Amino acid sequence: MPNKVTLPSLFVFLAGLTACGTPTSSTTLSVNLTTTPNPASAVPSQGVTYTVTNPDNTVSTYDYSFKTSFTVNMQETGGNALTITSVNLVVQQASGGIVITPSGGDREYFRFNSAAGGNTLAAHGNAAMSFDVWYSLPSKGQEALITVTLTFSDANNNTYTQTVQEKVAP
Repeated sequence: MPNKVTLPSLFVFLAGLTACGTPTSSTTLSVNLTTTPNPASAVPSQGVTYTVTNPDNTVSTYDYSFKTSFTVNMQETGGNALTITSVNLVVQQASGGIVITPSGGDREYFRFNSAAGGNTLAAHGNAAMSFDVWYSLPSKGQEALITVTLTFSDANNNTYTQTVQEKVAP
């Protein structure tokens, strides 16, 4: 009598084959992110500008209204060395830490510079990245919520993304 392979048993066999190549190491990120100071304070900005193309195709140049500075502190707690592969930052106008979405086509304008001592975060290690942020808000105020997004990769080429928020006091 010939052996019969049923569809369910074929799926079990194929699932077992694909599991052979999966990494056995952790696939979760164990990094604590904090910011200092929190909240940050802002000062009037001088000498840093941005340009806006108007609906009639004219170009206007404006000074950013405010500048703030802070540091993101990273602490790896899972025993997994990581490489920091990218960083992004977004500034949003806020009140009491609550994002206030601009209306009527208005938008936030911002620019940032960052500095880090390297792109690695050792297992159970610490690293820090400092930021200078220039911004202008439709509300004309200085209170903002800044979201920093960091992407990490490990030795198995797993990637992880984590965010931390920094409040800018009014």
